[in-house]
Order: sequence, then structure tokens, then C-alpha cells
Amino acid sequence: MYTVSLTLVLTASVAWSGQDESLMDPRADETLREMSSLLAKTSSFAFKAEQTFDEILESGLKVQFSNYGTAAIVRPNHAAAHVDGDLSSRTFWYDGRTMAIVDERHLSYVQVDVPDTIDGALDYLAEEFDVVLPLADFLSEDVFGALTEGADYVTYLGIHRVGETLCHHIALANAWLEWQIWVDAENEPLPRKFLINYMDEPGEPQFTAFFRSWNLTPELPVELFQFEIPDGAVRMEPESLKALMGPGSAGVEVKK
Repeated sequence: MYTVSLTLVLTASVAWSGQDESLMDPRADETLREMSSLLAKTSSFAFKAEQTFDEILESGLKVQFSNYGTAAIVRPNHAAAHVDGDLSSRTFWYDGRTMAIVDERHLSYVQVDVPDTIDGALDYLAEEFDVVLPLADFLSEDVFGALTEGADYVTYLGIHRVGETLCHHIALANAWLEWQIWVDAENEPLPRKFLINYMDEPGEPQFTAFFRSWNLTPELPVELFQFEIPDGAVRMEPESLKALMGPGSAGVEVKK
């Protein structure tokens, strides 16, 4: 059975390579930079997102599963997130020193010492454990770079709808991935939808995230970022982190 990575899909590490600037549409460049600038200068924010991801069964049938996630950050070094869905339920904490992830359905958890910034901690997980957390690109201080690194083609498709909201619709691609982002064109330039198509995988599975709400001035209690071990939970070794993330949360390697 093949499972599309929720976490990896959420970051995708796909981005503009810069090898031929003529392939970066200036309208796409401007929109993505405005979005990135807004998120970078916001000292704390929270969002809610609905996510769908495909799974290819052994029979070849492509089926779709869903997750609903919330995330909150305080720059430069606090973050928390929770994802609950059809195949998994997990919570993540980061307090500037330690990152912890709990699998609520199997009562297990991993704690790892990490660098003292959000970007540094996320990079450490990716490099040391091949794990990328849900929607991690949107937590970065450089969302533009995180979303466009490695793209061979970036184009602006026009103003299209996500629900009732008019959005700038941007498509990016390289030889093995296609990804799209919809950025609010009516209010603040926040992401409203994100989609990735894995062209080189059997069945070309997709991942989609709909950002249902954003709060750029949240009241976030300190306790939100403090990890508490659930009663009866078993601590796993850091090397078990990728397996703990499980279906719909970790998986497919993105090639650069």
C-alpha cells in the first residue's frame, strides 16, 4: 500500500531554483513575496486547516482520507500543532529546546533535543530523521523560499475562488511534482489552499490543504507549548520518530 505523506506533502520542499528567471512569472513572484513577508513579520499566529490525501491500495484503487489540523507559533522558538483524522491523531510541541510528538491513538511519544529556532528545529528533524511536520513551510521565516526552492516553472493563473474568497492562483512545477497555492486577493495575502500532485508516483496521488481560518493576533498561553506526557504513554527512541508519524503523516521522499 502506498501512502501520500501528510507532513511531507505539507512542506514538499519544492521551490524556485532561480536557474532561469524568465520562468518565474512576475505576478506570481510578487504575490508569493507579499504572503511570505506578512507571515515573516507576524510575531505570532494561529491557523486551522482541513487536509485531504490520497492513498493507492494494492488493488490500484485510489482512495482519499482527511485530517483536520490546528497550529500556533510564537517566533522565534515556540510552536504547537494538532492533527486529527481518518488514519491518525497526533500532537506536536516545541518550546525552544525540545520537540515532542504524541501519537494519541497508540499512546506513544518521542522527545528530541533540537536547535533553538523554529526553522532550525524543523531543519534538524528533516535532516536527522527524514521527518517533515504538517504545514511546516508556512511556519518558516522564509515562506517564499520554502515554497519555491527547486521549482523549474512558476506561473500566475489569475483570480480564482476558494469557497467564497477570491484568490491569486499560482502553479509551480518541476519534473516530478506539480504544486499550486491560492493566496487571498480580497483581504490580507494569506494562503487559502495548497495542493501537490506527485507525478512520478503510481496513480499520481494528491495532497490538498484548505486553510479555514487565520488569526494573526492570537492570545496564546504559555501552557500551550508545554509538553505533558499522557497517562500510560510509552516513550519511543528518536529513531522511531518517522514510524510514529504513521500513515497520512510521514512518508514519501521528495527528490530535489
